[in-house]
Amino acid sequence: MGPKDTGIAVAYQNKDIVSKLFGNHMKGKPLSLFGLGTDLKVVDVKPTDIPLVRARELRMDNLFELEDGSVAILDYESEYRKTNFTKYGRYIVDVIERYLKEGKEPDIHMMVLYTADIERAETVLGRTACRIQTEAAYLTGAPSEEWLEQARKSIENQTITDETLMHLVILPLTYKGEEKKQKAIKECVDLARKISDKEQESFVLAGILSFTDKVISEETRQYIKEVLGVTQVGRMLMDEGRQEGRQETAKKTARNMLKRGDSPEAIAEVLEFPVETIRAWEKEACV
Repeated sequence: MGPKDTGIAVAYQNKDIVSKLFGNHMKGKPLSLFGLGTDLKVVDVKPTDIPLVRARELRMDNLFELEDGSVAILDYESEYRKTNFTKYGRYIVDVIERYLKEGKEPDIHMMVLYTADIERAETVLGRTACRIQTEAAYLTGAPSEEWLEQARKSIENQTITDETLMHLVILPLTYKGEEKKQKAIKECVDLARKISDKEQESFVLAGILSFTDKVISEETRQYIKEVLGVTQVGRMLMDEGRQEGRQETAKKTARNMLKRGDSPEAIAEVLEFPVETIRAWEKEACV
């Protein structure tokens, strides 16, 4: 079976998986690695989808809990639109609702990382009823070639820092124009494959997958899928993709059984899922 038939395609399309893989590696690392104006470290990673608007596939790029107890919503953009503020507003309201249900009221940061195509953007949308404020970081002017050369030398000498790893993750976004971005994605993936530490390799590959999702071409996407077929990240994506497929099938079956009147306890026993999961699916179906 050739690399194009590895089964990664379905899992690779699921941004939740790569965001989780990347996010888990961000624990203990500061957001300043993104060029954002804070040294606060990530202590936990949260789901990024918004259940009430799941049909629109609206989801944040990352949702981090920080060491000071606040929460950071992180999105990246390759173009500026004022309508993005409505998206950020939905993110913020969803996060507020999640934490209120847990009896918590953390401060919330709405952080936006702009690719090199954007030099400046408005950071506030204010109305009498509300005010949406973002904390912006811009990759325009980043020393792309210098970062690339430093990464090559660091990987060759295997003296790799967190900064080097993050540079590889966001390097494709520091280039202007479609062609340069696609070339940089491939170069960064190829460099990541030379990292001997598999944890570091996984961090970079998952990060590249997550952060180039909005700009990657189909040709480059296929190239990455073929490369991933022989990596730890590729195996993790396939494993999680299979698990996710099993869960989606179980969810549909559970909802059908609920409709015909079966109890959550009986369904949990048949499907071999926790009864709490069955009840959560029942609530989702009622929304």
